[in-house]
Amino acid sequence: MPTEPSRRIPDSDLRIEICTEADALKIAEAFYTCFPADWWARKEPVELRPAEHVRHALLAKRLLPVFKHPHKIIVKAVFVPTGEIIGVAGWSLPSSPEVHNLFRRSAVDYYGWQTLLGWSDAEVEDMWAHVDPDWSSEIESHDDKRREVMNGEPHWYLAPLLTWPEYQGRGVGSRLMRWAIDQADATVPPTPMFLECMPSARAVYLHLGFEPVGGSRMLRRGPRVTAEMEATKKTDLQTLKKDMGV
Repeated sequence: MPTEPSRRIPDSDLRIEICTEADALKIAEAFYTCFPADWWARKEPVELRPAEHVRHALLAKRLLPVFKHPHKIIVKAVFVPTGEIIGVAGWSLPSSPEVHNLFRRSAVDYYGWQTLLGWSDAEVEDMWAHVDPDWSSEIESHDDKRREVMNGEPHWYLAPLLTWPEYQGRGVGSRLMRWAIDQADATVPPTPMFLECMPSARAVYLHLGFEPVGGSRMLRRGPRVTAEMEATKKTDLQTLKKDMGV
């Protein structure tokens, strides 16, 4: 649900910055903290997993190419009083010419990351040995649906949005979203934004102006919520003036 104003972290206490390779391990650790154990059991079966710290390191390694990609970006929310990262959002930019999620196993070959990073075949195999192949297949199906819905139209694509558990429900995710929303809405017409979400998060995205477009997918085409609110305010003002005889 949308954040209660009394729980929201003041804007002055949050700073949005671009992530670098130095943040990769912290982001990987957040994935394992923010997603539930049963979700990970389907992605990385218990019987295939290496030690916990190795899992974290391998996911961080799989994230490294993102920081070198011209059309991908990860931003972080920094809690100013402590300087710690408390949330991240990953975006595929409207300039991206392709629809191919960076978390798919095939992304290594598709984007040429093995050559870019100088990984050996053994390193690539090691990074994915504990990951269920069905995860990549699932993401591929999401890509197919996104490609179908957007039909070549430039758009922002969100994956992932993570808020550290102790800071959830305090407006961190919304602040990270606003970083991209403000840029999307600054174009004429506004640039579309696309995402997939869990049912529990749908209300937050509806509040930000996203609309369901089938299954877990949501699409935003400008500040619909704001426009509706302004229309309501205008109607209320006209009614008030009429009642006052103005």
